[in-house]
Amino acid sequence: MNWIYLVIVFTICIPGIYFMYQSEKIHIKEDDVTDGQRLIAHGLTALVFSAMGAYFVPKIHVVQQIEISQILLYGLGLGVICSLSHLLFYYMYLVPRLTKTDYMEIETHYVNTGILSRVFYGGVVEEVMFRWGLLSLFIWLFQLMSMGDRVSTLFAISISSVLFAVVHLPSIKLVASQPKPLMYVYTIIGNIWVGFFAGVAFIQGGLLAAIFVHMLFHLMWWPIQNREYVKLHSK
Repeated sequence: MNWIYLVIVFTICIPGIYFMYQSEKIHIKEDDVTDGQRLIAHGLTALVFSAMGAYFVPKIHVVQQIEISQILLYGLGLGVICSLSHLLFYYMYLVPRLTKTDYMEIETHYVNTGILSRVFYGGVVEEVMFRWGLLSLFIWLFQLMSMGDRVSTLFAISISSVLFAVVHLPSIKLVASQPKPLMYVYTIIGNIWVGFFAGVAFIQGGLLAAIFVHMLFHLMWWPIQNREYVKLHSK
C-alpha cells in the first residue's frame, strides 16, 4: 500500500464529494436516507477506491509520475475527441428521437445537477473509482493470469467501462419520469465511450489524464446544455 497515494487521491476527491452532497441535498429527497448518511456514503466510497488504487497501481504497468506532456497529449487530446464525438452522437442521433417532454426533463436534470458536482464528482471521484481503483485491480488480476500487458489492459479497460455504464442505469429514473428504451441504450453506449477514452488516458498519462478526459466531457457539454435549457423553457 502506497500511503502517500492514498492521502493525495482521497484529498482530491473531497471537493467532488462536497459538491455532489450539496446537489443531492437540494434535488434528491429520500425519506429513508438522511443528508448525513449520504455524505458518509460518498466519503467511504471514495476512501475505499482511493485505497484500492493505492495498493494496486504500484503493482501494474501504468504511468504513475506526473508528466505534463503526457497529461496534455492524452488528457486534453483524448478529452476533446471524446467530447466532440459524444456531442455529435447526442444531438444528431438521440435528441431528434426524443419527445419534447423527455428532452426537457433530461436537460433540466443536468442543469439542476450543477456543473461543479459534474466536473468534480464525475470528473474526479468517478475516475478514482473506475480507473484508479477498478481498472488497476482488473489489470493486476489479468496480469496474474499471465495474459500479457496489452491483453490485460484491453480487457481491464473494457470491463471497467461496462461497469461504469451499468452503474449509471439506475439514474435514468431520476432524469426522465418515463424513460424510453433508447435512453438506456444511449446511457450504456455513452458511458462506455467515456470509460474507454478515460481508460486509455489513465494507462498512458496517469490519473490526472483520465480526470481531464472526464472533466472536458462535462465542461464542453455544459454551455450547450445551458443554451438548450433556456431555449426549451422560453417557448
